[in-house]
Amino acid sequence: MEKARLWAVEWEQGGEKLTAFEPTDDELRRAAPELAASYNDSHNRVMMGHDDEPHTAADVIAYYEQLRTEGGRPFLLYMDGVLMGDADFRNIEASTGEFAIMIGGRASQGRGLGTRFALMLHLFGYEVLGLERIYISVIPANAASRRLFEKLGYQLDDSPAARELIDEETDLTMSLAQSAFDRTRIGDHAAIRAFERPPPV
Repeated sequence: MEKARLWAVEWEQGGEKLTAFEPTDDELRRAAPELAASYNDSHNRVMMGHDDEPHTAADVIAYYEQLRTEGGRPFLLYMDGVLMGDADFRNIEASTGEFAIMIGGRASQGRGLGTRFALMLHLFGYEVLGLERIYISVIPANAASRRLFEKLGYQLDDSPAARELIDEETDLTMSLAQSAFDRTRIGDHAAIRAFERPPPV
């Protein structure tokens, strides 16, 4: 069976180039050790609600493979060629999906990168995947993540569809309709380019 084509999203602004792309197997293998280290960072683990055993590079690869098998769309996030973190769409059903994002390095957090990468990928989600509403869930302690999503226009959402996606009862759930996202107009949408990647050689 032919593999699904992979996509990338790019945004150049202020002399910086942000790139989010669905990785090939080789690209994922190269990034996996660094991603595992970011997942295992003590602060990141708490903010993501991960209390399980430390992740290995093999765990990261297996997670991406499982996500793809379930119809998810994982992306690696790079700024000027340096790995910044990852993000994905999961639980995609018809016109809805769930989004998650991690900026891995502590020194890179709090600089607006998460907001910019999320903006890029929301354009992909709405315009390429055809989603009409995107959900997120965050732990109450993760105020930075909540602020990120509020900048994009997210509102608290306690509907059954939103609460179905939680890991813990205390998780906050929010959602964003495409129409509300279009009204926020954060950033220069016209400068963001989504395109299919050429097949790996």
